[in-house]
Amino acid sequence: MKLSRSLLVLALATSITGTLRADIVTLKDGKKLEGTILEQKPEGVLMKYKVTAKIMDEKFIPMAEIAPGGILKEKPEEVEIKELRKLLPTADLLTAEKYEQLIQDRLRPFINRYPGTPQADEIKKMVDEFQEEKEKVVAGGIKMQGRWLTPQDAKAEKYNIDAYTIVQAMNEKATAGDYSGALREFEQLSSPKRLHIASVHWPKAVEEALAILTSFDAKLSQMIKDQPVLQKQRDDNMKRLVEPDLSRSKAAIEREVQEANSRYDVERKESKWVTTYKYNLKRLQELQKAVFEEKTRLQKINVAQVSKITDAIHQATLHFYNDKIVEGELALLEAYKAASANQEYGPILQIYRDGFARKRAEFAAKQQAANASALVTPAGAPGAVPVNGAATPGMDPAVARALAMSGGAAAPATTPGVVPTQPGVMPQPGAVPVQPGVVPVQPGVAPVAPVPAVQPGAVAPAPAPVDEAPPAEEEGAISMDTILMVAGGAVVLVLLLTLMMGKKKK
Repeated sequence: MKLSRSLLVLALATSITGTLRADIVTLKDGKKLEGTILEQKPEGVLMKYKVTAKIMDEKFIPMAEIAPGGILKEKPEEVEIKELRKLLPTADLLTAEKYEQLIQDRLRPFINRYPGTPQADEIKKMVDEFQEEKEKVVAGGIKMQGRWLTPQDAKAEKYNIDAYTIVQAMNEKATAGDYSGALREFEQLSSPKRLHIASVHWPKAVEEALAILTSFDAKLSQMIKDQPVLQKQRDDNMKRLVEPDLSRSKAAIEREVQEANSRYDVERKESKWVTTYKYNLKRLQELQKAVFEEKTRLQKINVAQVSKITDAIHQATLHFYNDKIVEGELALLEAYKAASANQEYGPILQIYRDGFARKRAEFAAKQQAANASALVTPAGAPGAVPVNGAATPGMDPAVARALAMSGGAAAPATTPGVVPTQPGVMPQPGAVPVQPGVVPVQPGVAPVAPVPAVQPGAVAPAPAPVDEAPPAEEEGAISMDTILMVAGGAVVLVLLLTLMMGKKKK
């Protein structure tokens, strides 16, 4: 007969209560014994108490040795709530499903077991808090490093979130003693194809990986030292065995070796950080050599300098997603300066330059369309734009507009390559991404540089909202300026004919 889910949860809670209960007995000499009171009588209490954190003892304590009011027995709800309180603050990167699981499996069962208690009221508030955070996740928000990112911020921070997830997995495996697994995670993080070296979490991950490598080196040294001893012990044990135990032991050893070899073959195809096998001395030595080489490589990384690069790239990414092109290119310029001695960042920075170039081209196309729409807006209508600031006094507005469309009135001259800006207004498209070593010539205006070619197949650390640059104008196609000029000339001709016809009638 299968237990229902609620009965299983109740059984688990009962088990937890029994193991976590913390009764306290204070003796007259001031000493406190913490544990579980098994039985209480007028003459004393039978108690199972902690001698150390891991060692328990059981003894009978006479009432004559106990201080007045020195017996403090915790209620079950007081014990259980201690573990539930550890759920706050909530962990990073929890999914909506995980929030719901914690609510249904941990919080609500407690409320049902202890209704009307102050502890149940406290857990109800926790449920409300979990529900609120769950709704944020459903809406696209993410909690990372204790702070909440809006859906827009989460989109901009995606490559940082991915890197942070890998770093967390790396540290969890290292804490569990799985150094090979931890270094496989770090290998993902440092892969040039993944571009996680642009993340703000990369510099700290380098320092953490060095610490893992140091611990792994010590473990491998001990394993290499122990291997001959272990092998000799195994061989000596085999010599003392007789049939059928000898055959069974040989078969077990062969299976163990085959499993280790199969695992090695699979893991070696993907990574140099294979699972250790204490009886294979050669592979232990190969692993230690790989540890030494990786430590040497990482020790050459200037973490402080790399932090400047990743911080600048982070700022450029945020500006990119907030459509702040000038600020983003200035941040990119800082990244170029900091990365002058780090060639591995060249392809990443080029991807960002291409992204800003595409965004500028997109804005330029939108601005041209807006300007063309403004030219054909009737005078006095909402959105009408005066020609050269205002029409000539005495001139018919329709004639002035027609002259402007046909090229009869020139716009104010501007300096080639310089984009006029106003405080609080996004600069007009026209300037292009900065190059290494180029310094902006005006505050708030990006320097002019040739538009770089987009690299085929390049993948940006953060998703680029613009997939392709606007297509070039086809050869032989009629430009918008030509169309406007012809249309304007036709309007002027019609107006002149109308004026002439009016004079003849008079």
